Amino acid sequence: MGSLFRPFLLLLAAGILRADPALDRAIQLYQAKQYAEASAALLPITAAEPLDAAACYYLGLALSHRGDDRALDEAVPWLEKAAKLAPKNALYLGDYGGTCLQLADRHRSLTYATRGRNAMEQAIVLDPGNLDARRGLMQFYARAPWPLGSPARARAQADEILRRDPTRGARTFLVLARALEKAGNRTGAREAYGVALRLAPDNSEALAGAARVAPLVPK
Repeated sequence: MGSLFRPFLLLLAAGILRADPALDRAIQLYQAKQYAEASAALLPITAAEPLDAAACYYLGLALSHRGDDRALDEAVPWLEKAAKLAPKNALYLGDYGGTCLQLADRHRSLTYATRGRNAMEQAIVLDPGNLDARRGLMQFYARAPWPLGSPARARAQADEILRRDPTRGARTFLVLARALEKAGNRTGAREAYGVALRLAPDNSEALAGAARVAPLVPK
């Protein structure tokens, strides 16, 4: 199929393409980073059409950008509702999962951690090419304590991102290395920095990180 049809099909698959001028305008406000205006435009739409997954999704996204301490807490129910209304939409599931994981870090919440992990895993099942969800899962597995965390699973996600998009390879392994280093896994961090350096030998961040986690030399 010709490339001219692909944007149309992507929008259709995401449930965004519709004949609703009010929702279209609200989405345009969100895409223009006018988040307060987008929220104000979306609230009456969700009240009138409570089963509109796209309206719920964009309201959740707009609220998440509000910037105050309660923004994510107020955003996540709308993102969760969107994911439940459109359970086959990998985009909705991935953003819901990512927001849950942010809240898990903030509140030290096992509930949000498991919800976020499960949503992102489901998003990847639906869309194996969802690299943002894979990166979120990678960070989760690298940083979460046992039994939720798994350095091996984190590395598997990094390897898959590299395989699917080599241009993101060095940055992906830098993110993994920093997460493992922060979690106190020096061995895993050392390996990840090593991969990053093989991909980008002159990367100053990878060079500095590799030096930090280098094996300690006995005095």
